[in-house]
Parts: sequence; C-alpha cells; structure tokens
Amino acid sequence: MQLDAPANNVSDDVVVARLYDLARQGDTANREYQLLDYVVQKRLQQTYGGEITRAAYAA
Repeated sequence: MQLDAPANNVSDDVVVARLYDLARQGDTANREYQLLDYVVQKRLQQTYGGEITRAAYAA
C-alpha cells in the first residue's frame, strides 16, 4: 500500500497491519511508514483527544 497522502478511507486494521509489516521488516525510513505513522497518531488524537508527542510513548 503506497499512500500519497494520509487516507481517511483506509480502515484501522489495514493501517496498523501495514505499519507493523514495515516495522518488522526494518523499513521505517520510507515515506509510506511516515504517512502510516501520521494516520495512526491522528486517529489516536481524534479518539482520545489531547496532543500525542514522541516523548509520551518513548518511555
């Protein structure tokens, strides 16, 4: 799944599965991974509110 922009029409399970696949392969420096990470963070913000920062989940 190569995304040009964060897609709202992609289901949560597809986004997380693809993000997991890329992470498992060690392919985390590409644009697809970054976009999927963005989608996950935005959906978490919409669901739980507040602002998510890298420091918050690095601990």
